[in-house]
Amino acid sequence: MIEVEVKCAVAPQAWPLLEARLREARFERHIHNVDVYYDTPDWDLLQRAVFLRVRNQQKLEFKFNEQAEKAHIQSTERAFALQAQPDQAAAMNELFNHFLPTWNPTPTWEAAQMENNLVELARIENTRRQYSLDSVQLCVDHVLGLGDFLEAEIECSEGTDTRQARAQLYTFIAEFATEPLPIGYVELWLRQHNPRAYRKGVYQLPGDSVPSQQGS
Repeated sequence: MIEVEVKCAVAPQAWPLLEARLREARFERHIHNVDVYYDTPDWDLLQRAVFLRVRNQQKLEFKFNEQAEKAHIQSTERAFALQAQPDQAAAMNELFNHFLPTWNPTPTWEAAQMENNLVELARIENTRRQYSLDSVQLCVDHVLGLGDFLEAEIECSEGTDTRQARAQLYTFIAEFATEPLPIGYVELWLRQHNPRAYRKGVYQLPGDSVPSQQGS
């Protein structure tokens, strides 16, 4: 599955318009997510636009864009149960090895952390209102320590041309914000709390995209 998503900080004057549009949508659910992201101490995954997270202590999820585009708009997603069965564990190890060639295969996530020295990169806590409007999934997010955002998403099959989906989302978002955010919540969090890691990442805000100094 490919997720095509565009997010923005909603302009204050646009909130009444957004709430009116949401009344046209179908309310799906309230969600509270705690996502803990992991990486190597040298940020090998971050530098390849690969995001590894444990969601709500239940699922292990990979989100990645092997083209490493300069905007955090499109990603392929893989998900595994945190207590993976043997066939899932094999697929999990294969994916890890694809991104980390020195990966030591393990049967469990707990062992993977220890054997491969994975450390916590960021912790994102998000309270979400989720809606659907035709083929678009809309999320109004309150991200602890970062603020309030709107995220619009369309799911596409892998291998499909996503340009039409992108254009649809940009058009929708333009009603409520002057500019979409080219980065995700992880990058926003790192920008505040771990600038060294942020500068190593593929996705940065315009004006921040400068080469990092050796050893910085």
